[in-house]
Amino acid sequence: MSVAAVVLAAGEGKRLRTRHAKVLHEAGGRPLVDHVLAALAPVGPDPLVVVVGHRREEVTAHLAGRAAFAVQDPPRGTGDAVRCALPLLPASGDLLVLSGDVPLLTEATLRELLELRRRSGAAAVVATAVLVDPGGYGRIVRDPAGDVAAIVEARDATAAQAAIREVNAGTYAFELTALRPALARLNPENEQGEFYLTDVVAGLVRDGSRVAALALADAAEMAGVNTRADLAEVNRLLNARVVRRLQDAGVTVLDPASTWVEGDCRVGADTVLEPGVQLRRGCVVGAACRIGAHAVLDGARVPDGASVAPLTRRSGRD
Repeated sequence: MSVAAVVLAAGEGKRLRTRHAKVLHEAGGRPLVDHVLAALAPVGPDPLVVVVGHRREEVTAHLAGRAAFAVQDPPRGTGDAVRCALPLLPASGDLLVLSGDVPLLTEATLRELLELRRRSGAAAVVATAVLVDPGGYGRIVRDPAGDVAAIVEARDATAAQAAIREVNAGTYAFELTALRPALARLNPENEQGEFYLTDVVAGLVRDGSRVAALALADAAEMAGVNTRADLAEVNRLLNARVVRRLQDAGVTVLDPASTWVEGDCRVGADTVLEPGVQLRRGCVVGAACRIGAHAVLDGARVPDGASVAPLTRRSGRD
């Protein structure tokens, strides 16, 4: 079955207090949106549509040749953003919708969403997570059968709905023939005066369609970036993921909390990374090496068995 994808990248990112496009801020050594496209790539969406708005020239220049673009101007909510992409999408088939600022989302989760939608015959599948503090996330309201009845935005929730701890993770799989009429019926009767994509869920249910949920195995996958603190946190989470992968491959990392390794770097087995090491921009370290404390290797290559002194700074251009 065909799969298309829409990546929402029109947001202004006001709380970042930035002059740059939100999705081009870097985490783990690459722009946020690049992480999202990397997770999508093995799924092979065709077409892949990125919805742009604020600072769209920056985003389209960065992604030129990698995606088609739909423009949302003015910004009127996530439902309106997906409507802007509809002319570029096929009439039927599966559609993944995800945000351009969720760098921890994985290929495995996207495949699970698609598999569940097809297996269940649901018109939509929503990724969800259970949080100790659900904060400002939309709440998942379930029917007696356990399917999703509605997603209620936190600012529009009743006290009972606000107490729900299962939240919308912001990633969806839709069947396009069901989604199109549901999008057409959206209205902006909410506190923000916007067209919410989340309101599509209740619309589908009213039509007699089923909406299923996929609970994320790791709630960190839904982590997005709205503030500089969020950006620091996704950097930390991405780094922890990379460091753990190295450890599982036989690399000794003496102090994971102070060791930073970008995702495109490679390190051989039995190598030791002392505290404070930073590996950047495709650095390649061989097997059985020792990289001294606080060494910074930027695109450098280190042969098998070599030692790098503490406080060394080495660039691939050196």
